[in-house]
Amino acid sequence: VVLDLPEGMEASYAEVSLPRYRRVFTLSKELDPEKVVADFNHGVLKLRIPKAESAQPSRIEVKVA
Repeated sequence: VVLDLPEGMEASYAEVSLPRYRRVFTLSKELDPEKVVADFNHGVLKLRIPKAESAQPSRIEVKVA
């Protein structure tokens, strides 16, 4: 690409490297690391970390006589 520059001006460029961001954390034993879903959209990171089957609430049927 050739740029038409006014007299006395010089073209220059710079490469900017973006820093990487890393965050590490430990999940509770109640969470299932095998079912983690991550979505990065418009600069927003969404994590969905479901509870493990063993940590899900259980239903107890109550019969009324």
